[in-house]
Amino acid sequence: MKTSLYLTVSGALCFLSMPTYAQDDAEPATFECDNNFGGSCGTPNRSGGGGGGGGSVLVAFTDLGDTYQHADDFDDDGIEDPQDNCPRVPNLDQIDQDGDGFGDMCDNCLAINNPRQINKDGDDFGDICDVDDDGDEIDDVVDNCPNIHNLMINGKQPDLDNDGIGDACDDDIDGDGLPSISDPCPMNSEIMEPTEGQIESCFPDLDGDGVFDISPKADSVADNCPSVYNPDQLDLDGDLLGNMCDDDDDGDEISDLFDNCPMVANALIEGKQIDTDRDGLGDMCDDRFCYVVRGDQVNCLDPQENLKVYSQSILANTGDKIPLRLFVNRENQEMEYSWRVVSAPEGASRAVLNARGVVATSTPFEYHYADGSKATFSPDVPGEYELEVSVKTVDADQNTGEVGATSTFTSRLVVQGVKLTDSCDQGNGQLPQLFLILAGLVALISRRRLA
Repeated sequence: MKTSLYLTVSGALCFLSMPTYAQDDAEPATFECDNNFGGSCGTPNRSGGGGGGGGSVLVAFTDLGDTYQHADDFDDDGIEDPQDNCPRVPNLDQIDQDGDGFGDMCDNCLAINNPRQINKDGDDFGDICDVDDDGDEIDDVVDNCPNIHNLMINGKQPDLDNDGIGDACDDDIDGDGLPSISDPCPMNSEIMEPTEGQIESCFPDLDGDGVFDISPKADSVADNCPSVYNPDQLDLDGDLLGNMCDDDDDGDEISDLFDNCPMVANALIEGKQIDTDRDGLGDMCDDRFCYVVRGDQVNCLDPQENLKVYSQSILANTGDKIPLRLFVNRENQEMEYSWRVVSAPEGASRAVLNARGVVATSTPFEYHYADGSKATFSPDVPGEYELEVSVKTVDADQNTGEVGATSTFTSRLVVQGVKLTDSCDQGNGQLPQLFLILAGLVALISRRRLA
């Protein structure tokens, strides 16, 4: 005898099932993902900013993986710095369409191979693809000094000898066949031995800063930025290029555009400039250590201050299994943690998985949950949530010596998507009863068959 069993509720055929989520509920990786660890590897795509503007950083959780590691990944995009083609800009896809070693997210010439990333005027475009290399607002194709800033005067760029080469970059300004640097009167081809009264007219000062572009005397100094106004003539690295026109002021062979200490020499060490607290300032010129999590300068973690816990604000979708990251301004101090949802949209679940526990290992200020006990949260209703995390030191605080020091922080969770439901209403408490009824019916049928 074959028996089929269906359970009908309110006139509708209802198959008992768990909710259908927007994406796989597998254990996610942390933001950093070490390729040396086994298993799939995934991390969030970038969705928000931060930095000096204040407020929390919103991070989108979209990709899942099953690894959990403690690697060095400055931008938290899942690619470790030595392998990341944009180590300071999140780019999980690592797309590099021109193959120059710089990912599209940080390449100043997307479609042209330019591994040196030279950019004289410091704009958004490298020289090789910039229509105005020197930033004087005159396109290179009509600029008579395309590589030297030389603005128009009375509607045109100065060109004394009308040879098509602007005075700012012409080796022979007056066109008399004598190099300007040795010409006794480089601004007048008819004067070979200038009198004292003719000196000022013979020697140019194109930028009007009071310093002759070409020295009239052997013991005087020429303008170290002849096309840029710089009366102070500051030259930090002593390379005879004034700071105002030097794209590497400190002479450490790193362009000011990319240098995290542009006025203090701090060359690359193992391929990167050291910035231990990740605040964008290199250690050589940073007078305060305050660890920055994903650009959130306002909520940086200073180990010299009282105990402070922090977690990022998050942008997610309904059904995402979100790892709740835990940062504290202490290193490797044992402490208890507790998570709770303090506000949520109407009808939303407030259950945090593994909401309480103890952590003791950090790298350097992110604490890592014990295996199998990662705190996670899966929102089921779109809207805005507030998640509060509290920590309490088990022993005396490393900095203050206080036993049982505490700290609390509230982060935001902005959830998009649709409300998650299954084919039966699980929110009214009927599902457990339905399972009991179903189990009872199955047992009854089994007894009758045995009888």
